Amino acid sequence: MRNRTLATLLVGLAARIELASFAGHPVDMTLLAYSSRLYYETGRFDILFPSLPLIYYIQLPFYSLYVLARNAGIPDTAFLYHSTFMLEGLFLRLPIILSDAATFAVLLRYTGKLRYAAFYFLNPFTIYLTGAWGMYDSLMMLPMVVGFVSLTRDKRRIAGVSFAISGLLKLFGFIPFALLGIENLLQRRFREFAIQVGLGLALTLVVFAPYFQSGLEGFYVGFVLRFLGLSGARTRVYNVFSALSGVRFGGSSPYLWLGAAIVPGIFLLERARSKSSFRVILLPTIVSAVILDIFSQSEPQWLSWIIPLSLLYAFATHRDGLASYSYFFGVMCTVLSTTLLQTSGYLVEGIPFVLFRSFEGIPGGLLVYSITIIGLLFLMLGYTFSKPVRFKIEIPALVAIVYLQAYFWFSVMRVVSV
Repeated sequence: MRNRTLATLLVGLAARIELASFAGHPVDMTLLAYSSRLYYETGRFDILFPSLPLIYYIQLPFYSLYVLARNAGIPDTAFLYHSTFMLEGLFLRLPIILSDAATFAVLLRYTGKLRYAAFYFLNPFTIYLTGAWGMYDSLMMLPMVVGFVSLTRDKRRIAGVSFAISGLLKLFGFIPFALLGIENLLQRRFREFAIQVGLGLALTLVVFAPYFQSGLEGFYVGFVLRFLGLSGARTRVYNVFSALSGVRFGGSSPYLWLGAAIVPGIFLLERARSKSSFRVILLPTIVSAVILDIFSQSEPQWLSWIIPLSLLYAFATHRDGLASYSYFFGVMCTVLSTTLLQTSGYLVEGIPFVLFRSFEGIPGGLLVYSITIIGLLFLMLGYTFSKPVRFKIEIPALVAIVYLQAYFWFSVMRVVSV
């Protein structure tokens, strides 16, 4: 067991480090590099950092190691058309890679099954996002997974702090934080509720303290209004509704409210069936992730949130089929994202580069992607809510049929003009 665990860890780390040394999303990596360079080259704090501040605070200490390496005379070079250097890109992604490794360790310790932990750490989608793309979603998922594992041991305060940290990295973490607060109120744990809210507010104040003097207005305009869609900006939305209508919503689409109404019902239904706060909070959190992916101004990387959450739920409810499906789900998300949204050579070359013209850069590619993804998400819900069933070969065949039908009608026949 120990040898297999070490081999899994080394393979997962090697894949991420290898990809991080030469691949990367040119726009996203440039934003991260600019913020770090600004601080270490001029001493200025980036008050317009395009995400939540806690990610910036984590990024800066790790980037300092790169600065020390460069000051020590270690050379660095750019690869092809990328705007960041090879060694620089690795250090920018180092905290994300370590987060993936830590999540692997937490899942392994909780489940005691290397298979479950490997379904996350060796999942092509988590490797793709962390190593090749450079997205930081795993930073948010680590404290969230720790929070749910803490709930299994009835350590509510640790869970509350973990969910709050997760939310300060990406706002999705505040969903289980809010559900835990509601659960405390329903169980008449008023003292626990007050402590949870107090700790959450304290953490938030600490995180935003550097912005109070000069940057809070910039953060409000650059992040809050943009996220809520109140800035007037129109952005591309990766869901089936906007793809069918050709509409670009400012912020989240109005369809989101239809899906959001389901979450309280799932929470109350699960609470009536189960006495476990872990399951009562985890299930509606999974449903919330699916709803956000279907209805909201979702990004492809948001699909990765479901993978560790489904693994936790699969172990708790003895759904081995759900655990296996989470791996297949990651495989398909990787294939669809690389071929239909970016082109397979984009993250490597630094510019759009098509290798397979029959499947990349096709007309209606966004609609083909959206329809296939919504099919995958419905199957995820099926495995989550139905009685435990094994993962069968019919599932990949069904997904292939959905993809080919969408490809034929919307790319070849073009029955919808987009």
